[in-house]
Amino acid sequence: MGLLLLHGALGSAAQLSVLQERLGGVTIDLSGHGNRSIPQHGIRFEDFITDIDAAFAANGWQQADLFGYSMGGYAAMLCASRHPTRVRSVVTLGTKYLWTEEALEKELRMLNPEVIAMKVPAFAQALADAHGVERWKDVVRAIAKSMSDLARQPLLTSEVTARIQCPVLICVGEKDTTALPQDTQRFARGVKGAEVLILPNTPHPFDKVDLDFFVPRLREFWARSR
Repeated sequence: MGLLLLHGALGSAAQLSVLQERLGGVTIDLSGHGNRSIPQHGIRFEDFITDIDAAFAANGWQQADLFGYSMGGYAAMLCASRHPTRVRSVVTLGTKYLWTEEALEKELRMLNPEVIAMKVPAFAQALADAHGVERWKDVVRAIAKSMSDLARQPLLTSEVTARIQCPVLICVGEKDTTALPQDTQRFARGVKGAEVLILPNTPHPFDKVDLDFFVPRLREFWARSR
């Protein structure tokens, strides 16, 4: 089956390689991430939709399932609203759908490249490995700007989500302090027919997800949504 895996903010295609090994499918670097340059206008979800369209064309897909982690999940849901006949199903994990000013300020405090380099050097090195020694700080700043824009003008409004026709599984970790479980459940109630899966004992980072638990649940969802 056609399956496109979309990474999170500050990630790259490599972030989901372990999931790809289990499920197959295709991973891509979204605009501004990995080896992709940051557009002059910054990192925008419109460019992510273009990236997804390009992946469909490159793989000859008429339809495909989308999996998105964190920011990638937001892009997947937007794509499903734009292309209801092309997106067969959507699974999101750890996607922050609802924002408050307090939540935005919390995220922005963690998206300071100088602070990251000083206080979390291992994370800084991982970002340098993913995006390049000379440009990882620019990626962090661009994501901070993109996050601010999204928090102040959400793209997944009730009118937009009403256009999603495919089966949807919205997942979040029980211990996720970014995409809070209660917010995730509240958002899911506005998406027709959406299922919610809360992963026990799981925080936000993708590398903390128990794939032995998670992957069978994905397969079950896809099997019953056919």
